[in-house]
Amino acid sequence: MLGTLKDIADFIKANDDFAVITHFKPDGDAYGSALGLVGVLRLMGKNAFPVCDDEVEPAYRFLENSAEFTNSEKGLPFTPLTAIGVDVSEASRMGKSEELFWSCPKQGVIDHHATNVGFGDVTYLEADAASTGELIVKLADELGVKLTKPIAEQLYTAISTDSGNFSFADTSPQTLMMAAKCLEAGADAEKLTRLLYRSRTPGKTRLIGLALSSFVMSPSGRVAGVKLTVKMFEEAGAALPEAHSLVNYMNEIQGVCVGILAEERPDATRVSFRGANGTDVSVLAQQFGGGGHIAASGARFEGENIDEVFKKVMDAAERFVCD
Repeated sequence: MLGTLKDIADFIKANDDFAVITHFKPDGDAYGSALGLVGVLRLMGKNAFPVCDDEVEPAYRFLENSAEFTNSEKGLPFTPLTAIGVDVSEASRMGKSEELFWSCPKQGVIDHHATNVGFGDVTYLEADAASTGELIVKLADELGVKLTKPIAEQLYTAISTDSGNFSFADTSPQTLMMAAKCLEAGADAEKLTRLLYRSRTPGKTRLIGLALSSFVMSPSGRVAGVKLTVKMFEEAGAALPEAHSLVNYMNEIQGVCVGILAEERPDATRVSFRGANGTDVSVLAQQFGGGGHIAASGARFEGENIDEVFKKVMDAAERFVCD
């Protein structure tokens, strides 16, 4: 059921032995929010550990306690009695860890996706929030927990990354105020900005070059897209996670309303959509069974050739912006 900030705070106070579960293919908000909530729970004297199906990407391993992420296959530090889904719009977004979520006698959810209809015993949802990290900062205040520097940096990372470093359309006064609370608690904005946005491997640098030399534009000039094949990753010497931010180059082109990145993966083709000039790309992603936010969404295509997928999404985006 959908609840309030007080409802989720009361839920936490009344329970213990928490598994804090975030979504598969995690991003900065997922990592930072899950770790931040685990830290808050531990400061309250609760037992808690973070859960995710996937390994932590190298770019986020600087976050304190990131090595603690685990799942049922790796082994749990204790048998949890309470599960909290963090930054998950629906239970299936937890992947294999959904089973762990439902196996707990009590379940809560903290999320900011507008498509979340509420699940578990209580879902604290703020669909207008730019990040789930904002909600964890508010929750800490509600619980009377003072943020430590490591927790503040986890939550600042969550807020910054999901707001496009405070540039997306859903960046609000609340977004900046919650980030300011993290800074007040000791988060180092210069260090975090450098680690998150101003540092990259040689492989990623070469991958950017390959991407920018091969992008295409739609007839209207309002859609720009690029394909990244397995061969391109190999040629650049880049890891798959290093492609995530490349889509932003597409919607930074003058006149472009939708930027598209199609990544060839061993098991599927992953497509990222970015919106500019107020274009709601979540609607576009939903056409392909995906979803996300107004300015940043995605979809996954299994059993289809990347060339076929790319043409399909480019054509759909062209129709979407021209209708």
